[in-house]
Amino acid sequence: MILLCMALVFSGCYKKESKQEGTPSEKPSAQEQSHTQKPVNEPTAENPPAAQTKVDVDLYLEVSNGMKGFMPPPAAEKEPTVFQKRLNKLISEVQDGIYVEDKRFYLAGQNAQGQPVLDSVAYGTLKNTITSGIKANVLGTPLPDMLQAALVNSLKRGAVTVVVSDFIHGPDPNNPGQFLSLDSDIRSSLKQAEHENLVVAVLANASPFFGSFYPAVKKPAVKRTLNGEEVPFYIWVIGKQQEVQTVTNKVLRDLPAQQAYFGFDYQRVPYSAILKSNTFRPAGVVYCTSRTAEVCTNVNLMPEKDEPVEFTIGLNLSDFPASLQDEAYLKQHLRLAVTGGKASIGTVIAASEDVKATPDLNQYTHFVRVRVPQLTANTGSITLALPQVVPTWISQWSTANDNNPAGAPRKTYQLNSIMEGVQALYRDKSENVFSVTMKFNKETK
Repeated sequence: MILLCMALVFSGCYKKESKQEGTPSEKPSAQEQSHTQKPVNEPTAENPPAAQTKVDVDLYLEVSNGMKGFMPPPAAEKEPTVFQKRLNKLISEVQDGIYVEDKRFYLAGQNAQGQPVLDSVAYGTLKNTITSGIKANVLGTPLPDMLQAALVNSLKRGAVTVVVSDFIHGPDPNNPGQFLSLDSDIRSSLKQAEHENLVVAVLANASPFFGSFYPAVKKPAVKRTLNGEEVPFYIWVIGKQQEVQTVTNKVLRDLPAQQAYFGFDYQRVPYSAILKSNTFRPAGVVYCTSRTAEVCTNVNLMPEKDEPVEFTIGLNLSDFPASLQDEAYLKQHLRLAVTGGKASIGTVIAASEDVKATPDLNQYTHFVRVRVPQLTANTGSITLALPQVVPTWISQWSTANDNNPAGAPRKTYQLNSIMEGVQALYRDKSENVFSVTMKFNKETK
């Protein structure tokens, strides 16, 4: 089902790791080398987009019957669920934090006609719902309809959309074919994100669940009674890239391990060959072609048969989502393409505290060692790229049958199809999160 509150990759559709119209009803309710090797202060377009200082946020919490188990009634002897802890922190930061300018809160459900309803509520009402539970009998709206309603509503005032929900698809009982078209339906529901050049961040977590669980697959049981088994819930953030980064980095913070980013575009990443540092001392004959450039993006190389050239490229990935800055992730996914020679990636490391305190190095967050054993042309290039990759957790958390969550916890029905629908929004964008190119000249004796 759906908790909505969106405000959080990249340029383009993800690649596999192997290589309804209508206006929702809305009503008030109670309820980002040279000798100095410092990056040049290029115009904003030359650097990764910096996060906005303040943003407007619309936060949507799905309050269908299927969400009740995340928010059991309180008792002195009971610990709040992971969901309740997470949501209380989130809404408090939205309400009182310094990074949100204007905010609106909604309880999301559907009316008697099966249309999505976005019930505008005060902060206190939302907080009470999270801490004390959902009292009303509220049917869940089909997932695509709910997403579209929330996005269209937030676009009216240019706010970041934040949606909180279990994202279990409950199609119209009279239209079971929606199960077969979930990916395209999701893509259609978010078409305005593509048209308005918005990005999508998806954050997944799991929480103990108490009470009636309503699976998408109704056989053999229409519902299950759970007593603390873990059920996934999701926070989707939709908006302009800089604003989504503010929400994920400054408002949400402490992000779960399960993260996915769609549509993020880092066209230019500050980078430089690091050639004058004792910390990253080069090997063999290599020097910056320009003696005066503040950053070194063109080098002269002379690898020899028994003495390959090795040098380090510094990257500033500070504006990237945390999961894409992860050292292990970069080691696994960074790719090198070479024209006019042979080269390979050696080490990939994040800046240590000592490096961060070194003036000539502290503009860079990551350092990639490149080994060049041979050149086959007098000039060429070395391109370092991070391709768009579907996070492995998505397939791990997806299932074709969610009828028994106790036997298969942390699974969401057709999660892979849902994400394929989001991915389709960005099919015409770059296949890489970023790429940087180091040009070279072959040095001769």
